Amino acid sequence: MFIAKLPGVSGVFRIMLLAVMLVVSTACQNRLIVLDGVKAGDVITFGRYPQTESGGIKPIEWRVLEVKGNMALLLAHKGLDAVPYNATLSDVTWETSYIRGWLNFYFLNTAFTDSEQYSIAVTALKNPDNSEYGIDGGRDTSDRIFLLSLDEAKRYFMLDAERVLMPTSYAVKKGVRYSRGLMLSSPWWLRSPGRFESFASYVKDDGVLYPHGTVVNFDHIAVRPALWVRFETSNQ
Repeated sequence: MFIAKLPGVSGVFRIMLLAVMLVVSTACQNRLIVLDGVKAGDVITFGRYPQTESGGIKPIEWRVLEVKGNMALLLAHKGLDAVPYNATLSDVTWETSYIRGWLNFYFLNTAFTDSEQYSIAVTALKNPDNSEYGIDGGRDTSDRIFLLSLDEAKRYFMLDAERVLMPTSYAVKKGVRYSRGLMLSSPWWLRSPGRFESFASYVKDDGVLYPHGTVVNFDHIAVRPALWVRFETSNQ
């Protein structure tokens, strides 16, 4: 550090000055993401993740689902990976699922820098029962990254066609099941339970909600992360 070479600066003062500089540096890094005029329906980029067949890392596109004050709910615009809801076939809820841990540790730390993580809010999630089959949704949780619930997937998308998801080439290589039409489309996990305690709900490749779900250890359904970000505008 150049501080060590400043004439007339004692060792103790150098340490104190370095500590102040580190605090200032951290404060500068921990700035909220800047979004100007953002509104529901916009597509923005935030973070990076492998997306090509060869694993090439690219900015992640997010669809803005809702804006409240300086908070925005983002949903991945494409299916990013193939991950089972749970590692084993067993009774499980969102709280105890493998995919919840994967999102809040592996994905969080792979896709976002420390400064980007500063903008990601901790969200208090309600995990309602499956209303069609009465299966327990488990306890409420607090998460930074999550999946939409059945109710949320219905609320934010009025039409089935709006839920149709295109997987990245990387997700396809990882094993995501897909259909060919005008474009590739794949099913994507929801955090709600399915017909049984060992099933999880998902959205089918044609965009239809499927509360019956499938076995939680099925590893050919796309991960479509969601998160709330805190943001500021460029004039703040």
